[in-house]
Amino acid sequence: MLSKNMHLHFIGICGIGMSGIAKILLRQGYKVSGCDQNLDPIRTKELKSIGCNIGKHQSNICNDQTIDIIVRSSDVPLNHAEIINAQQRNIPIKLRAEILAEIMSCHKNSIAITGAHGKTTTSSLLSHVLFQAHYKPTIIVGGHIHQLNSNAEYGDGNYLVAEADESDKSFLLLPKKFAITTNIDREHLGVYKDLDDIKKNFITFINTISQNGLNIICLDDPGIQTILNQIQTPYITYGTHQQATIQITKINLKPYESTFDLFNTQSNEYLGTWTVSLAGHHNVLNATSVIALCLMLGLNKNIIQQGLVSFQGVDRRFTFKGKSKQGAFIFDDYGHHPTEIDAILKVARNATLRKLIVAFQPQRYSRTKNLWPEFIQTLSKAPIDTLIITDIYPANETPIESISSQNLAEEIRKTNPTLSVIYIPFSNNGQNIIQQINATASTNDLILFLGAGKINKLIDSLI
Repeated sequence: MLSKNMHLHFIGICGIGMSGIAKILLRQGYKVSGCDQNLDPIRTKELKSIGCNIGKHQSNICNDQTIDIIVRSSDVPLNHAEIINAQQRNIPIKLRAEILAEIMSCHKNSIAITGAHGKTTTSSLLSHVLFQAHYKPTIIVGGHIHQLNSNAEYGDGNYLVAEADESDKSFLLLPKKFAITTNIDREHLGVYKDLDDIKKNFITFINTISQNGLNIICLDDPGIQTILNQIQTPYITYGTHQQATIQITKINLKPYESTFDLFNTQSNEYLGTWTVSLAGHHNVLNATSVIALCLMLGLNKNIIQQGLVSFQGVDRRFTFKGKSKQGAFIFDDYGHHPTEIDAILKVARNATLRKLIVAFQPQRYSRTKNLWPEFIQTLSKAPIDTLIITDIYPANETPIESISSQNLAEEIRKTNPTLSVIYIPFSNNGQNIIQQINATASTNDLILFLGAGKINKLIDSLI
């Protein structure tokens, strides 16, 4: 158990999940320090402003003799120099999720949002609606909510909203009264054996809500459909499926918002027409999960609707960044899995006045290898005018033979010879990519920077 006189030191503190937990602990009065190999300037500044001491790895900060607990994410290996140093000093080492679990256990109504895709948008939208309803939730999510300009907020209410990360199975550690599960997909196959292993862990997550709790699950998702008979805890479903508890009908997808009707099939009640300031069919599903939970919590319909309309989104989720010198609209999106890419390209196409130009950086050699056919299928049939693919962002992985962006571009070109596919190495600070975009884009085109790597760092050079 944590106590307020403890000093917690975060290794990799600038990670989106780590920084959020550190912010909450600082607001609660804990002493928190951290180190990171890559000190993100924005997150570092924010953490320092609320009393966090931050430095590079293997700095004097890491050798502070007052440190009581070391916190690491699963991305920090056990042979990391700072971990070895902590072991030699007999300092307890905790996973990020273990600390998050402690925070969640202190709240009467903890809500966990999980799924292969849509976690960040759903948890952020839910947080915003609860704020609008004056529930004063504590939130810890995996992206920067535009209205908060942060990924975490400490509230003094009984509610906590947390994004539950399934990538390392740490979501199984989290205590929760309510849970939203958006979907199940083939992802993180370096951690899971196969899709059946993924489903097994999601079943465990769903079946471990607290007493008197409730699961909100998406019936449209094929993966979820296959596990329904193994769910042993209370749940309601949502989606366009005719058997969904909260059924979606009459969807109208506009470039920057979506409108839809909802119907409660259990009570035979029409729930009205809803509008959310997010584009895309996938965000209609995300918004419906939020509506379903909020209605169950007793929120007024008008308050929920106001929250959906006033929500300004999350950074790197089809975020408008500005215009290029040629007058093209520039957007940034974190999508890195074929399912996410397919969804966001449909949104981008719907928002495009003229050409759609996509600059894509795959993330991780392992993901690219494991989902190679899916990447080719998704990108070869996508409604793109020009596709630029640059080198894989390794995320600390070692290269895998024959798995490269150049080979990926060649396979996409073979599958769809009519698509303009250009491989450009990520060298010289991406200047060749910038030159190609400038030579291709014109007024009212849409330029989409896509991927979970660093390709979005090139955007400032174009605006």
